[in-house]
Amino acid sequence: MANFSDVEFEERYKQFLQTQREWLELVAGLMFYSDKNANGEDCRPIAFTNKEKVFQRAHELVQDWQRFADLADEKRKNSDIAITTVAYTPVPTILVEPLHVTVNRYKATSTTMYTRENLINRYDKQIAKLRKVPFAEGAIQSLEAEKKAFVDAPEASRYRARTSGYHDTVVEVVKPGQEKVEILRPGVHGMLIYGPKLNRKKNILVSVDDKADYSSLYDLISPIACAILPNAKLYSLENIENAKLISQQRLVVERTINARRFHFDRRVQSKLARKAESADAEKVAADIEARRQAMEELNKRDWEIFDLKVASGDSEVMTMAEMREKYGDETESRRGKPLKTIVDKLKN
Repeated sequence: MANFSDVEFEERYKQFLQTQREWLELVAGLMFYSDKNANGEDCRPIAFTNKEKVFQRAHELVQDWQRFADLADEKRKNSDIAITTVAYTPVPTILVEPLHVTVNRYKATSTTMYTRENLINRYDKQIAKLRKVPFAEGAIQSLEAEKKAFVDAPEASRYRARTSGYHDTVVEVVKPGQEKVEILRPGVHGMLIYGPKLNRKKNILVSVDDKADYSSLYDLISPIACAILPNAKLYSLENIENAKLISQQRLVVERTINARRFHFDRRVQSKLARKAESADAEKVAADIEARRQAMEELNKRDWEIFDLKVASGDSEVMTMAEMREKYGDETESRRGKPLKTIVDKLKN
């Protein structure tokens, strides 16, 4: 590659900025999806066109963009340049004539590992800065108190910091002649989908549910106070490993309850179908409701047994029957017995 002078490179950079502006204007006019950055601005735009002229111009812009990116990376090897890689990478993507596209947005979390010694060092640096600031004694004492928890921890203890509050956009693509779904992640500068035969509403789906209603093992742990990482929640690896065991045990309870509800609903549908023409429909409905309440009583009791096990500090992963016997004093099997009979017996 030719060795461009600084003046020549600056000219090429000005040309790139024009290319970038035209690309972003083109995509903005055709955009059907975008995410938001930390400042609330649109980012990762995804656009669609079925016009060949638009596609050809977009293709030219991406080629020009790629040539500048290659030039900047090459020049960076030999000298410092004033622009960061964030300004031109990643290069935008053009997806040509896919059969089907699904755009998914998920809540995302990034993680960073720290050692005890690294965190103590960070506290020392922050405290040293504050000692030069008037009236900072209160903040210094607060940091010293937090730091003591890490000083008292075993040497080489490890911690995980989790930062949330942003999204991950994943594009699932089915291409002609391919059975396997291809997974793409659009960059901050976006993506254009070109499909002259594609139906925008039928063949391109967008799912932007935050998908936050799920159980995380981190829900079982209280984060460690750590003011030097203000945007993250900090957890010790030891606590995370313990939480994994609790999460596995919780899954046993969830599966038990889900199976109970599934079989209950199936029996209810069967009973209602048999009694559809019966004169005692109200009696059947009342009986079903009584059984449903009994089922929820059993579900509640299983969660109470789970809570007792967690509170005991017992890390062994047990079956539901083993948990009931050890923490619920239930020595007899529930299998095959009517729900209300089980509840009545537990109440006595």
